Amino acid sequence: MQIYDANIEVVNLNIDSTDKPNHYSYGLHPWYINESSLDEYVRKLEIKADEKRCIAIGECGLDKLSKVDFSLQEKAFVEQIRIANHYKKPLIIHCVKAFNELINCLNLNNNEVPVIIHGYNNNENIARVLLDHGCYFSFGKALLGYESNAAKAIKNIGRKNFFLETDDADISIKYIYRKASELLGIDEEILKQQVQSNFENIFKIKK
Repeated sequence: MQIYDANIEVVNLNIDSTDKPNHYSYGLHPWYINESSLDEYVRKLEIKADEKRCIAIGECGLDKLSKVDFSLQEKAFVEQIRIANHYKKPLIIHCVKAFNELINCLNLNNNEVPVIIHGYNNNENIARVLLDHGCYFSFGKALLGYESNAAKAIKNIGRKNFFLETDDADISIKYIYRKASELLGIDEEILKQQVQSNFENIFKIKK
């Protein structure tokens, strides 16, 4: 999630990273979970999640296309829901073809922190269900395709419910803002102020 100003962004870090940007998140991504090291990494996450500049837990979540056993993914995700709620920090979610299971996990584990769906590019029906469950959305390079699910969804979820990102795409965040403002039919500066407001409200951080 980014605003033009690099002081207002969330950078996802590997749990063993020594980098310390202004604001960052740690999480166990469903692509890289290993059963033999899961307990160790959960313990590391419990410690690192308490760092002041760690403002979110993630990317974490569920991915049915991942080679990692799905039950192991669920086990890791449940642990991260627990940690996020203990520290009262939002969850940044990676989810592929597992939104029903994702919602069930959140509900069954009494999640009370904000949930942000990273790189959203799914259909409007899924967006509506997620919105009904109080989720937020982060849109990236998929917005650049006029007929993409992301380009359609951003028009209908409400301006207070989304963020913008580049993820690992080799593209400036300014292009994402330009496209989002075009899709929404609003001035780019107004959009920037709205995303900044969303950021401050969800992460409890003032610029």
